[in-house]
Amino acid sequence: MTMTSRTARVAAIAACIVLFPACGGNGEGDADTGTTASICPQPDGADAAMITVARASMLIGLSEDEAEQCATSLGWGWRVGERDGEVFAVTADWSPSRVTVTVADGSVTAVVVG
Repeated sequence: MTMTSRTARVAAIAACIVLFPACGGNGEGDADTGTTASICPQPDGADAAMITVARASMLIGLSEDEAEQCATSLGWGWRVGERDGEVFAVTADWSPSRVTVTVADGSVTAVVVG
């Protein structure tokens, strides 16, 4: 991994943690209605160049299937980096148009752009 890609990856993770505490949250929705606070954002042409952390964080709280469908509909690259404590091998390359998610109990609990 080059220093530039490592720096970008660290910056993305730090931004997620600092700016969006929900990145480390539990992904719980509204227990009474079964709905989540997150919805799929509207398409934005800027996503082809760089998905913002704010837009990516809208996947948090969605089910894995809903989040994957949302990301795919927006043209985002998608991968699961961790599911229920099992960490998967992923490439170290950084892609500004891809999200890597953490899934627990069927819901997205964290997302990182890159």
